[in-house]
Amino acid sequence: MRKIATTLITGLLTLTLAACGNTGNSKPQESAGSNSNQGSSSTATRTYFINPKSIGPAYWAAAEKGAKQAETDLKVKVLFNAPTEADSSKQINMIQDMLTRQVNGIGVSPNDAKAVGPVFKKAAGQDVKIVTWDSDAPDTDRQYYIAPATDEEVGNKLAKTIGDEIGGKGKVAFMVAGLGSQNQIAKSEAAKAYLKANYPGVEVVTTVSSDDDQQKAYANAQNLIKTYPDLKGIIGFAGGEPPAAAEVVEQAVKAGTLKAGQIAITGIAVPSVVKNYIKNGTIKTDIIWDPGKLAYTTVYVLDQLAQGKKITDGMDVPTVGKVKVDGQSVFIGMLEVKSDNVDSFGF
Repeated sequence: MRKIATTLITGLLTLTLAACGNTGNSKPQESAGSNSNQGSSSTATRTYFINPKSIGPAYWAAAEKGAKQAETDLKVKVLFNAPTEADSSKQINMIQDMLTRQVNGIGVSPNDAKAVGPVFKKAAGQDVKIVTWDSDAPDTDRQYYIAPATDEEVGNKLAKTIGDEIGGKGKVAFMVAGLGSQNQIAKSEAAKAYLKANYPGVEVVTTVSSDDDQQKAYANAQNLIKTYPDLKGIIGFAGGEPPAAAEVVEQAVKAGTLKAGQIAITGIAVPSVVKNYIKNGTIKTDIIWDPGKLAYTTVYVLDQLAQGKKITDGMDVPTVGKVKVDGQSVFIGMLEVKSDNVDSFGF
């Protein structure tokens, strides 16, 4: 099993998305980078720091490609970087470094929604445009949040999917990337509430966190099927959780400790990473959005703000299309991935 786990983790972490390139443009560091280009308003090129939770996972690699495409299309400078692990203090240090370098705007996917409050306030005091993306920090000075849909909508969709797949009854476990991340908290809480209201026969037995670490996600999945031998379903609320759960379940089926179809799995995952699990039926439905388009929209919104332009409902974002703007939230829409369409996604 150790050898299998090692092979899985190596494969997942080194996976190159067909349409997303690789992470070669991002050199993980504990500071935001040594590039000497600065982005003060007095320079000809507007500069934006796009800060995911971490560098490495396929989801963020796909996002980087979108951010870099926006850099080219909008003729701006994009610095895309994050710590090598989902570490809030290191993330905040990077943001502070970018403020020192006088970037025009920052787009952050916060590892801790509350912890980024002070550094966002500092950015606002320097007239740096601030948006969050993928995960929000609502009680801060951020100006907009860019997401596929509301966290409640995503959580409800995942809950309905697993509820239907297990026949409306049985034990379900939640796998999240971080217990302090606003999007993980909001989505999982919404899913739990939806199950309670619509599938009273479903019991959520536990929530486990990987801290955005693929190896830990795999270990979490192993522990779940050992601790709960009558487990019926798993929801993975972040990109690394569904493939980890699917691999563990498949290995257990091969070993004869689980029956095929005994545990249903759904969640949020990059299609190219879970394609084989979807094709062989281990995962029937994957809920996702294009992370490249999410990052592109993040850069676009920052650039509009930096130019003093308004963010309006129905505005047409290049390569993305029309987006929904509701208050301070910008939504690009969700996608449903199944066996009959999994090959159609280019990321």
